[in-house]
Amino acid sequence: MNIEEAKLIKASQQGDIKCFEQLILRYQDQAYRTAYGMLGNTEDAKDATQESFIKIYKSLKNFKLQSNFSTWMYRIVHNTCLDMIRKRKRRQEIPIETKNNSEHEGYEIPLEDLSDGPEALLEYQFLREEVKKCILELPIEYQGVIVLRDIEGLPYEEVAKVLEISEGTVKSRLNRGRKQLRQRLTDLLQQG
Repeated sequence: MNIEEAKLIKASQQGDIKCFEQLILRYQDQAYRTAYGMLGNTEDAKDATQESFIKIYKSLKNFKLQSNFSTWMYRIVHNTCLDMIRKRKRRQEIPIETKNNSEHEGYEIPLEDLSDGPEALLEYQFLREEVKKCILELPIEYQGVIVLRDIEGLPYEEVAKVLEISEGTVKSRLNRGRKQLRQRLTDLLQQG
């Protein structure tokens, strides 16, 4: 954590709303991408992000400057998304957004675009959307590690801290999740 961020956190803990807004502006895109990656729906991702920042504001006074703010923030976003997924499962609804929406352009599945024309670009966009759907169909413990590691690019150590599991468990879940994702995509490609 840098000195400027530490000052923003301390001022926010003292009730300075402007400093809290500056702090949140630094992380709102990452929080939204994480929520969207786990929930697969623009409205739910916005709700989860907003709810997470409310939780952060309410509990900021308890934050110790001994750990990274980003790790703490990711943990709150992750838990908020898990709560929403649990509620969704109780209601038996699983909305998946399939249209390309410019509001979440920062959320990208890392697939290389080797297209030379509109047909290849359309195929790439379709595949990207299918990858998103397949991630959402994975067991929740695999979704979290894939979103945080492969989409957000967090190092293993930080993913472990966010999820409160060991690095070995992160690697194991990531390996299993990737295998399941690969199998689902292979099945999908063989169907089409």
